[in-house]
Amino acid sequence: MKLQRCVLPLLVFAVAPTAQAGNTGKIAGIVKDAQTGEALVGASIQIEGTTQGAAANIDGYYVILNIPPGKYTLIASVVGYQKQTITNVTVSIDQTLQPATVRWQSGTAARQPACATA
Repeated sequence: MKLQRCVLPLLVFAVAPTAQAGNTGKIAGIVKDAQTGEALVGASIQIEGTTQGAAANIDGYYVILNIPPGKYTLIASVVGYQKQTITNVTVSIDQTLQPATVRWQSGTAARQPACATA
């Protein structure tokens, strides 16, 4: 009887994280300078209207996790460059959306649609 009281709470904690698996997707990509091709370390990628986002690492790679399915707009910014908006980013359950590489030209702004690769 004592064993059952200990095992049941452990099973609940073991199963609870898997209950949410499969309900969200993620967005990943790379940010680079259009002229030099160099990674833009620290570039900020935000999902418009949310608090979700990520910063690019030393290779320009970013990933935003646990995004509910739907259509989003990404706002990308980095010091010394104009903000970029990537529209029509569609997130699906259990898939990684990799929009086209974000490339900046110093002092210019661009709007580009997202391309999905599953």
